[in-house]
Amino acid sequence: MGKLFRILAYLVGALALLIIVAAVVVPMVIDPNDYKDEIAAAVEAKTGRTLAIEGDIGLSVFPWLAVEIGPTRLSNAPGFSDRPFAAVKQVSVRIKLLPLLHKQVEMGTVVLDGLKLSLETRADGKTNWADLAAHEAAQAKPAPEAAPEEPSSGQLALAGLAIGGVRISDANVLWEDKKQGARYQVEGLSLRTGAIEPGATVPVELGMQLDASEPPVKGPVNFSGEVSLSEDSQTIRLAKSELTTDLKGEGLPGGALKSRLGFDSVVHLDSGELDMPKLVVDLLGLTLEGTVQGKQLFNAPTVNADLKIKEFVPRQLIEALGQPLPVVSDATVLGKADASLKLAATADSARVSDLRLRLDDSSINGNLSVANFAKPAIRFDLHLDKIDADRYLPPQTGEPAVPVTPTTAAAAGAQMFPVDTLRALDVDGSLKIDQLKAYQLNSADIVMKLVAKGGQIRVHPAQANMYQGSYNGDLNLDVRGKQPKLSMNEKLAGVQVGPLLKDMSGKDILSGATRGSAVLTTSGQTPELLKKNLNGTLDFAFTDGAVKGFNLAALLRKAQAQLKGQPVPPEEGPDQTDFSELTGTATVTNGVISNRDLMAKSPLLRVEGTGDVDLPAESLDYLLTAKVVGSLKGQGGKELDDLKGVSVPVQISGSFAEPKYQVRLDKVLKDTTEKKVKEKIEKKLEKKFGDQFKGLFQ
Repeated sequence: MGKLFRILAYLVGALALLIIVAAVVVPMVIDPNDYKDEIAAAVEAKTGRTLAIEGDIGLSVFPWLAVEIGPTRLSNAPGFSDRPFAAVKQVSVRIKLLPLLHKQVEMGTVVLDGLKLSLETRADGKTNWADLAAHEAAQAKPAPEAAPEEPSSGQLALAGLAIGGVRISDANVLWEDKKQGARYQVEGLSLRTGAIEPGATVPVELGMQLDASEPPVKGPVNFSGEVSLSEDSQTIRLAKSELTTDLKGEGLPGGALKSRLGFDSVVHLDSGELDMPKLVVDLLGLTLEGTVQGKQLFNAPTVNADLKIKEFVPRQLIEALGQPLPVVSDATVLGKADASLKLAATADSARVSDLRLRLDDSSINGNLSVANFAKPAIRFDLHLDKIDADRYLPPQTGEPAVPVTPTTAAAAGAQMFPVDTLRALDVDGSLKIDQLKAYQLNSADIVMKLVAKGGQIRVHPAQANMYQGSYNGDLNLDVRGKQPKLSMNEKLAGVQVGPLLKDMSGKDILSGATRGSAVLTTSGQTPELLKKNLNGTLDFAFTDGAVKGFNLAALLRKAQAQLKGQPVPPEEGPDQTDFSELTGTATVTNGVISNRDLMAKSPLLRVEGTGDVDLPAESLDYLLTAKVVGSLKGQGGKELDDLKGVSVPVQISGSFAEPKYQVRLDKVLKDTTEKKVKEKIEKKLEKKFGDQFKGLFQ
């Protein structure tokens, strides 16, 4: 046995001596620089490119198996610029020799200094790296199918890997894309890491200068953090990670982008799971915080996030984006905002739940989702507590605010209905608003449901409480045909029309509680066509109100004075016509509203009306017939007993902007004369025959 040990000792000693001798003798005997031409020839045969090794090749064996290469260039592909495809000042790789005997790979710091890489795309789309891939594909041979075999005893099974670090310095990468007319360059790229081995934490620092032409952007990009790889190489952890930019250029909102991204994360390569317990983004004055989880990242990725945007000033964000501040009525708006939400997303869908968005004094909550990004299907359920939209509109200039509606947009030359966009809509959602003020109109308890599919858009129900009454509507838009078709079925109940009209138009022209309905249809892409093609029915009823700006009693007194040849009496009382009830129905035919049953009642008067309102022509042709039925002094005026029972026609004509009122005195005179004749005949008959003929002409 002792003899065997002595033999083994001699063998080990001889092997150690052989290694030492080789480590000393090999570098003395073999000069790798003698093989530069052979290396260059092999590269040219393999790639078709010229390799120029301008510096020395250094080789050592013990205790490190090390290779150092000096300045080296690889030529560009034919048909491209004279710049080298790749060039490097120095490459250094070292591996400890003795650990290799134990199947351990221990590398020193890998050094790459002065790399210059030139990528080019010609106008015809051909690239200067395509030939390298083609050479590799041409020389690759498909491996024969065979049953998996167990590693033989002669095969190397790697037992461990350790790298002393990576140091890349002064690297430059240029991509010139003539097809797109763009140029992208990374200058001064540097990468430094600590020692790399499974289970160890590796500090990483990366920095570069970015210079791009499309979009025009220039500035530094830096990253720092700690990276660790699990023992089985299946889990990557990043801690204290931070990516910062300080970019400037016309391609950025506001001409600059200073940002910071901080995060901790764990990626499981085997399962494709991501866990990001900390995420912080500072961008354009916004700070976003949250957590992110992902699954099946390399197959069918799904991401769930819980995000929060801390309070910020929207005005400052708009300025940071390089946009002009909107002209608003209230200078205090856009003063504060914040948001929070939960996001669930896949490669083809996204859902936002628990949404809370606050802007100034308004808050909106709810959920929304988008499925099939290629052909989006949008679903939402949102609740807004209150908003005064007028605060965000331009200030009024003496005239009532005019809403920016499809009609006004079309009048300015825009298409009223974007048909292609509307046809593609797939929307199903509900919106509730507790309190709303918009264009001076106030409403509450608003409920709207929007459904759009296949070119048919419907808002139903559309309901709100307003001005002590309620509104209900059913609106439909059909854009499947050549011309958009619009239909509406709307109802008002108990609405105080006076405050409504005053808020809407700034004019106090009518008062009273109203009940009304409209069932209308129309079609077209311009306001003119919509008015011309309007058809349907209307009905309305007003109670306990007045028509303001039109004193019918005063007109009757004036007519009475003219009949008697007396001076016209001065105007007395308010300039309005009171009524206890005002009702009517109408048909609409090609934009002309025809009414034949207008009826207004008051203690003094009964008014009937008939006529047409031409919407396309914006003209009136209407006849009011008033009859004095009471003996009271009407609205603060003098008695109208002489006109009691006489029908007084009032012709209304002209345009919407300048209506004209005219009392038909010829008709009044005829009726008054007939009344007097009848009264005389009746008195004579009464005198001769008593009460037998009393009331004969009534």
